Amino acid sequence: MRFIIYKVVFMELVGQILKKNRNIKELSILDISNELNISKEILDNIENDHFQNNIDYVFILGHLRSYCSFLGLNQDELIDQFKKQHQPNKNIKINIRKPKVINNLLYSNKIFSFSLIIMIFTTFYFLFVEVDKPSKEYALIPDLPENYIAIIEKASVEGLVKSNNTKKVNEENFAELESNIRSSSAIASLPKNNTVKSSTITLKILDDTWLQLRNRNNEIVFSQLMNKDDEYSYPLDNKFSITSGNAGHILVIINQTVRGKIGKKGQVVDSLVLSKDFSN
Repeated sequence: MRFIIYKVVFMELVGQILKKNRNIKELSILDISNELNISKEILDNIENDHFQNNIDYVFILGHLRSYCSFLGLNQDELIDQFKKQHQPNKNIKINIRKPKVINNLLYSNKIFSFSLIIMIFTTFYFLFVEVDKPSKEYALIPDLPENYIAIIEKASVEGLVKSNNTKKVNEENFAELESNIRSSSAIASLPKNNTVKSSTITLKILDDTWLQLRNRNNEIVFSQLMNKDDEYSYPLDNKFSITSGNAGHILVIINQTVRGKIGKKGQVVDSLVLSKDFSN
């Protein structure tokens, strides 16, 4: 009876013995693989007695010895039994997946190249694209066409003549007003239409800026680059429309009373008409 039992045990394949003991310990192939650092595929092949021509016989014995030791089995006895069941054959091999080699240097070069491209495009955008988008409040006035130069020069001369005439009229009115104030009947002696004529707008230039004035027919009456401390005066009734490249450089004076600037520094104004109630 003992001989029969020994015969059955002996005929049992080593892989079956390993699998049975693994199940008794309630371990999975993956658990064994992680603990022994042996491919799960190799362990499956050992348990199922399935070998392919991918690994030498010596390595099979090495993995088998580690597996037996982990399960607490007799290594030498099972190794001998395995050798009797499988005669050494140089062609007996097991599939092993080749580890995936990651070229860290190549990966680093790709990251560096990609970062460099992003940096170049970002620099190009801020240097050449973003600058070409000025805000509406601080827009630049384009250069005037050459065919307008003669018209502007003519308008400038006419504007200067009108300005001088206006200044003379204003001086006469102011002298007359001063003389009338000294007398007891100064207010009564001033006609109403003369009071209206004395309403004069003076544009005082605080810094260099371009100034253009148009009449009610949209005709240019004055257009030129004004220098600091220049002045231009005109009757309020003319209702000239003002266009300037820098509103913060023009101070408005109505009847010798400072009413403030026509806008903010750097602001562009187009066709602004001032009234007697203007204040800023």
